[in-house]
Amino acid sequence: MSEFSTGNLERYAAVMFYTSGEIPMSGAQKIALLNFVRSGRGFLGVHSATDTFYTWPDYLDLIGGYFNGHPWHQSVTIEVADVADPLVAFLGNSLQLNDEIYQISDFDYRGSRVLLRLDQSSVDLNKAGVHQRFYGWPLAKKRFYGGGRVFYSALGHEASVWQDPRCQKILTNAILWSTGRSA
Repeated sequence: MSEFSTGNLERYAAVMFYTSGEIPMSGAQKIALLNFVRSGRGFLGVHSATDTFYTWPDYLDLIGGYFNGHPWHQSVTIEVADVADPLVAFLGNSLQLNDEIYQISDFDYRGSRVLLRLDQSSVDLNKAGVHQRFYGWPLAKKRFYGGGRVFYSALGHEASVWQDPRCQKILTNAILWSTGRSA
């Protein structure tokens, strides 16, 4: 966590969290991270990054939602919610993937652009622990935080997801977008 100082963060174009729980960061480190993103830098959250910092409200404002269970761990159909967005346009209309599927609570649907969402017809909605919400199950989104760009993907529990060329391309595109380079 020593990298999270204003001076150290200046060396980076983006930060990526694949984290869980209450990470041991001081108040100054948290402020440095928020200022880093607000100043126009990138923040990427992968899978469990929404299962992080429940006691830090500013983190919710940054990431745009919290983990709220994962009732499905199976092959699912994922809809491309925005087929025109360069981050995911190459996927076409949908893809099949085997992964642990997160549900998101406190989702900032007004401030987020959903890129991928769970096709609810591919899962059992009556399964224990399922929380149906009007915004469904967003699985990848992008948003702005001050002048910075934030990307989050709920995918990434299984090693096979990290090895999937489609998921690698989504993440590559998200890194480029979050750093203002393209995609």
